[in-house]
Amino acid sequence: MFFGNRRARSGRRLAAVGTAWLLASATLGGLGQAQPAAAADTPTTAWHNGSFSVDTEGVVSRSDIVLGAPNLDATQYMPVGNGSLGAAVWAASGFTAQLNRVDTFPDRKSPGQVVVPGLSALTTANDYSGHLDLYDGTYRQSGGGMTATTYVRSGSDQLVVDVTGADPDTVQTAKVGLWSGRSPQAAASDGIGVLSETWKDDTATGASGDTFGSLAALTARGRDVTASVVDDKTVQVSFKPKKDGTFRIVVDTPHWAGGDALATARSDLADTSAGVSKTSAWWHKFWTNTALIKATSADGTADYMERLRTIYLYTEAAAMRGSYPGSQAGTVDLFDFSKDKIDWYPAGYWFWNLRTQVASNMTSGNYALNEPVFALYRNNLDNIKAWTKDHMGGRAGICVPETMRFNGNGYYAGNGNEGAANASCDQSLTSWNAGTITSGAEIGMWVWQQYQLTQDKEFLAANYPLMSESARFLLASATKGADGKLHVTANAHETQWNVKDPTMTLAAMKALYPAVTAAATVLGRQSADADLLSAIDTALPLIPDYPRVDAATQQTLYADGEGDGTDVIAPSYQPTAYQHNVENLGLETAWPFGLIGDSGSQTTLARRTYTNRPYVNNPDWTMDAVQAARLGLSGEVEKALIASTKKYQAYPSGMANWLGGPGDQPYIEQAAAVTAAMNEALVQSYDGTVRFAPAWPADWDVDGSAPVTGGGTAHVQVRGGTVTTAVIEAGTTGDLKVRNPWPGESLSVYDETGGKTVIGTSDPTTFTVKAKKNHDYVLLRTAAPSNGFAYAEVTGSAAAKAAHLGGVSIGLDTPAKYDTLADSYDNVGVTEDTDTAPGDFDGGGASYSSTAFTQAGATPGTSFTHSGVTFTLPASGGGAQDNAVASGQQIGLTGSGSTLGFLVSSSYGATSGTGTVVYTDGTTKSFTLSTPDWSTGDPGTADVAIASPYQNRQGNTRYQRTGYVFQVNVGLDATRTVAKVILPNVSGGVSGGTKSLHVFAMALGTS
Repeated sequence: MFFGNRRARSGRRLAAVGTAWLLASATLGGLGQAQPAAAADTPTTAWHNGSFSVDTEGVVSRSDIVLGAPNLDATQYMPVGNGSLGAAVWAASGFTAQLNRVDTFPDRKSPGQVVVPGLSALTTANDYSGHLDLYDGTYRQSGGGMTATTYVRSGSDQLVVDVTGADPDTVQTAKVGLWSGRSPQAAASDGIGVLSETWKDDTATGASGDTFGSLAALTARGRDVTASVVDDKTVQVSFKPKKDGTFRIVVDTPHWAGGDALATARSDLADTSAGVSKTSAWWHKFWTNTALIKATSADGTADYMERLRTIYLYTEAAAMRGSYPGSQAGTVDLFDFSKDKIDWYPAGYWFWNLRTQVASNMTSGNYALNEPVFALYRNNLDNIKAWTKDHMGGRAGICVPETMRFNGNGYYAGNGNEGAANASCDQSLTSWNAGTITSGAEIGMWVWQQYQLTQDKEFLAANYPLMSESARFLLASATKGADGKLHVTANAHETQWNVKDPTMTLAAMKALYPAVTAAATVLGRQSADADLLSAIDTALPLIPDYPRVDAATQQTLYADGEGDGTDVIAPSYQPTAYQHNVENLGLETAWPFGLIGDSGSQTTLARRTYTNRPYVNNPDWTMDAVQAARLGLSGEVEKALIASTKKYQAYPSGMANWLGGPGDQPYIEQAAAVTAAMNEALVQSYDGTVRFAPAWPADWDVDGSAPVTGGGTAHVQVRGGTVTTAVIEAGTTGDLKVRNPWPGESLSVYDETGGKTVIGTSDPTTFTVKAKKNHDYVLLRTAAPSNGFAYAEVTGSAAAKAAHLGGVSIGLDTPAKYDTLADSYDNVGVTEDTDTAPGDFDGGGASYSSTAFTQAGATPGTSFTHSGVTFTLPASGGGAQDNAVASGQQIGLTGSGSTLGFLVSSSYGATSGTGTVVYTDGTTKSFTLSTPDWSTGDPGTADVAIASPYQNRQGNTRYQRTGYVFQVNVGLDATRTVAKVILPNVSGGVSGGTKSLHVFAMALGTS
């Protein structure tokens, strides 16, 4: 199947390959004759002579992640991957990369961490810079005359680090190591070091009995390469760079289930000469065939959302091309950085947390990225059938477990729930997902949606059993009541348990049943599935209407005819049942099930349900924005996108955390929801009607493309809230239903391929084009037809610095550099009792008391000794700044000692961050500063240096609570001389609710 521009052109082109590829760029072209260059305020169009012209590299590079400072902390990782192997890369110890694979079940164990100490000369250089090059699929760093380019090969599971500018005569080392709790076999020979380990999945309930493992084999291209076993968990290679100062490190990390590890490594690493070109070529093809969006706004919020969307597409492509999905429970496991720490049950997959990824991939044209998800369920079909028979009363069909183990059963072991106690699709239990019976229906619905966009019958045939067997199960689960309707007792997903007629179940049946009928017709299965199709025909009119309740309390169930204008859709017909989770299930009718849209008899009801939804922006997987898009609420789309990003984005990589703030794993589901919402806001065709910019925020301009039903592509440009370009490239011959992008205005439709007008000037709300496959249909607004606009390609320039949205950012700012810590002070944390106004330690006007400090034996402006280190305390009073909020500052410090001491504290909760000591010889020492909250933290967990008996508040008032300052000592190499200290990058400043790390003093000591 072809998707997008199907005709070969010179220059950049949009050649689709299979179902994986979508949008491409094109050279000059347009309607009629080429137009003159436009003035700055004159509309332009990128559509010209049959192509929508996009500078793919330029637009993608707008979203590059720029590091103005070394990413010393693991939470500041940069991701590289090929869909099977991923690496989270950061600058601790010069260079650290955690390796992760999609298939190290059941615990998703890492194959190890790679460390290259010699790259400290690069990462600690004063001219350091780094960026994740999304278009090339590489992470590039430079500094001190050196460069390092890191990537994962597209054709093999190997991490590569290419270095230039190294001293040819200095010996370099690279290590790969594991940690406590792991039992690898370590070996070294012929310049290759290998760590291998196997284990069996045979202990947890529902175990597969299969053998899994990990292998990491390390070598280098340089001079005098030798390998050695450092200890039972670490191997190393040593070498000199080539005489031109270049070297390459290659880490082979294949699928591993046992065998001769060293022989495998020798074979895989026999030729390491190939450079980055093949990998970058794969990424270029990916981007050329992805539906790109360029979004801009005066306040930069649209640009930030564009970055998140493009970064999502990159991250997804780097994580979702393997034998299993590289994401589960909303996390993106291929970029884990906390050794083997996994937040949720590592052997299981939640479909709820995959849904926005599936939707985003298909509405961006990246259908191949959904294959690991569909294959997970398709390949486990027999196991799911067996599970359903054994645990759901012998019913026909499949109940797909919402939390499904990788081997196709519903057991869940994790987070305090073991095995059968919290299983999914198990009628003997009452628990989170024991009665959730809609996951299979939703998967089946996405199969149908993807088919509608691709017209790929082979794909549909392979996945049709997921649709049909899910329908059989739902049919078997319903019983006819006295009212003649079909009723079901099931979970309202995770929110209500074992309730009557959950809305999500009703929506699943209403959406899936017609899709199965349509799919069976496409595949010619009317006879083979006659019984199923007959049962569907009988059942459809008997599905109850959605339950409705009062908007105010959402507790009073309305009968037919009641509550008009005050009602909202309830999660079930038992609205008072206890709610265990925070899902807005009444809105499932709009998205993902597509039963209520932005124009219809139930639109007002659904919009009222949105306005009165019980859970707003909660948690990171919130679907507020995408559901608002389906309902045509453009203002709410913008508001929800910004709110979720400000609250949940946690990492410079653009990824989020479940409840906000850095954690142990990166979560991709927030960025996926952003992408899905932007795609839906730009173009919709889920119900067969193509809509241009149906919910695009009015103050955001946009240039973009999207797949549409029938295998076609829509191109759209919006300026000042008005669609200026609207084109459909038809993917099939037949009726093409389109909504007028200019409500109440007249338009015409021009078949550019056929060279004729197919719809004359008129002002319909919707219209139908008798489309022909591979023909281009240009919608022309009578008041301002785009064929009168000048041509201008959609262009972009590479990001040059980190991007910010409120308190979150993509990338890292260039750090400030100071001669002394005192020069870096930027916060007033200590005030006089008679003048508390300047104090703002926490962003809310609180401060320590200078008098109370003195009472505690720590007079500001004097020397103070604690735990073997003598500090000079900063002076206070008169509004003097007395502490530095740690944000990656580089602080000059000269001298030697065995200890570097810090006086620190935190506002708005405990904080922790990684910093670096740089010695004069270029070597480094990483350290961690961790401290409890200054006021509410547990002083027993840290070394209390100062215990101030009370605190100050605004208005010269006193607050009777101890204010703590803690000491953290870092061990140093006393034989080396310190040159500078790089503080952790924890926050950009103080504000209410933002965790910040404050540094009052630092000094060298001999403790």
